[in-house]
Amino acid sequence: MPSGFLNVYKPVGMSSHQVIQEIRRITGQRQVGHAGTLDPMAEGVLPVAIGSYTRLLEWTNLQPKVYQAEMSFGVQTHSGDRAGYRVAESGPPYPTRDQIEEAISWLQGEIRQFPPQVSALKQNGRRAYDAVRHGDSVWLGPRPTVIDHIRVVDGNNGSWTLEFIVGPGTYIRAIVRDLGFLLGQAATMRSLIRTRVGHFTVERAYHLEQIKNDPDWSRALLTGTAMLTIPSVAVNSQQRCDLIHGKYSGIPHLEDFHGIMGLTYEGQVVAVIEGPPWRFRKVLAKDE
Repeated sequence: MPSGFLNVYKPVGMSSHQVIQEIRRITGQRQVGHAGTLDPMAEGVLPVAIGSYTRLLEWTNLQPKVYQAEMSFGVQTHSGDRAGYRVAESGPPYPTRDQIEEAISWLQGEIRQFPPQVSALKQNGRRAYDAVRHGDSVWLGPRPTVIDHIRVVDGNNGSWTLEFIVGPGTYIRAIVRDLGFLLGQAATMRSLIRTRVGHFTVERAYHLEQIKNDPDWSRALLTGTAMLTIPSVAVNSQQRCDLIHGKYSGIPHLEDFHGIMGLTYEGQVVAVIEGPPWRFRKVLAKDE
């Protein structure tokens, strides 16, 4: 069974889970997982693991996350995006580029962010979006996050495009909302594209139709270790054979190294070990 990472372009209108279901249907693979969920209205890079590489997701490099969003002043919705209903309005004169760039400086760095009330976060064991859908009020507490950089890409008057480099768990909708607050405006995110997650970039992402129409879709799989957060070392064919059978004799001599290490054969991750003393964290199944 082919294994590796697949750089998928998630379209607007599909949830990340629906994309995984479609990948399973297209490839015939059962072991499929994703990293870095995208909202249904968002599009862009969705890292997907297939086969034994699903067991490497915890060591997948998911930083930096880069997004490009279109925002507009004049309307704020309950969800923070165009799918929500209006909860506030404002009018001209709208902020200038200089005013937006000045306000941006207050939103960067290590901050505490109030998530949108329409989110997958749980409150009292219930998804926030489900509570809102049933007419309940949801007030989620602030959560620590990191916003590395925000820059104005283009725009004028009440419509602007911004680029964001953020840490995990950051809501771009919330940044847009808060930017509006700082500028005395109602603000809504109109669209969102994720252009990068670690080594996965939008330029090299595959659309579902491309994967579906390629009889040899496995050529798109990434099997190297550049996508991982752990170092790696290559093993020979005998060591590989020992490793896939869980034999410690397959672990090479690793001098002056402590921690978690990936073991590869011909660019394919065979096992993940930790030590010393060395023990197996994961032994990846041999491809058929």
